[in-house]
Amino acid sequence: MDYGLRRQDFYTGLILCVVSLGIVAECWRMPRDLQGWPAYASPGVVTGLLGLGLFGMGLALTLRSVRRSGAALAITRTDVWAYLADVGTRRLGLMLGISVVYCLLLGRTLPYWLTTGGYLLAVMFVFRAGPWWQILLISAGSTAAVAYVFNRVFAIPLP
Repeated sequence: MDYGLRRQDFYTGLILCVVSLGIVAECWRMPRDLQGWPAYASPGVVTGLLGLGLFGMGLALTLRSVRRSGAALAITRTDVWAYLADVGTRRLGLMLGISVVYCLLLGRTLPYWLTTGGYLLAVMFVFRAGPWWQILLISAGSTAAVAYVFNRVFAIPLP
């Protein structure tokens, strides 16, 4: 067993708990009375249950790291600077920033297809997922397929 991961497990577990509680709160705010369907058929139920499951896993990870021996849970300034200088951290921050912008734009004045298509284009261009024409086709096709399935097959309105 690797005891050097104690600190990482602790903070990752805390982050998972906070994010999952945010997911559950947003799912609770979703409309629950669509077309006369019962509340258990509302669009936020599955996502809310997944959020609760994620919370349980984050809590288990946090508690397990507290009980385990190993590195101290405190973070030093050197640890923070080393983390921020890492290329993976910068990529994660960029992805987080693009996702936050997407979430803030979703459901506002722009239609779903434009917001989601733009998000997919931005992510795939930034992370160089392939040639521009493939990125454009995948973004347009994915956005159209998701919009069609939710609006026509499931009859769930998208923002």
